[in-house]
Amino acid sequence: MIEGSPSVVIIGETEVARGEISVDAGRSLSIRIDEILGELPVEGDEAVVRTFEAIRGRREYVVTVDAVRPGLMIVTDIELISAFQERAIVRVPTDLHVSLTYEFEGDEIRETGTAIPAIIIDLSATGLRLFCTRPLDDYYRFGFDLATDFDQFTLVAESLRREDVPRGYLHGCRLIGTSQREADALHRYVLSAQIAQRRRTNEFD
Repeated sequence: MIEGSPSVVIIGETEVARGEISVDAGRSLSIRIDEILGELPVEGDEAVVRTFEAIRGRREYVVTVDAVRPGLMIVTDIELISAFQERAIVRVPTDLHVSLTYEFEGDEIRETGTAIPAIIIDLSATGLRLFCTRPLDDYYRFGFDLATDFDQFTLVAESLRREDVPRGYLHGCRLIGTSQREADALHRYVLSAQIAQRRRTNEFD
């Protein structure tokens, strides 16, 4: 079941809609459309649906559009065509303090007028949960510098969902445009954090 997963509808190379899987009926998916980015497909068209699943990570399916209604798209003939970064399923708790110092205007990245302080609550090779006192809009893209014990680099992420919590907001985010070197570095950090957590657990067993 992938209900609740953020999703993107793609025609050719173009993202035409963003939303969330509202119903997984097995042989069909219902996609709640939150944002229209281009011309939507019509009944019978072939499309690609990219999902960001909590358990399995990022996956892409080729589908046939069964129906398009206001705020809703139903697709059938679902076939998995790619799964990215299966290792990124591993997500570890962190307490990494960062500053959101970059933002996007169109496709151009620029420095923000005022950096937004934030804390990475947990991290994987493809996404993170971020706490900050300022709410970020859905699909807001931002950049930040991240330093670990092994590496230092600038990452770009996109806020997918927001949750109100005491004293601020939790944002579920996906990483965008991560290079292989950066993905390897993140994976290395996640594994090292896992090992450290297991050692601490074993000390108390």
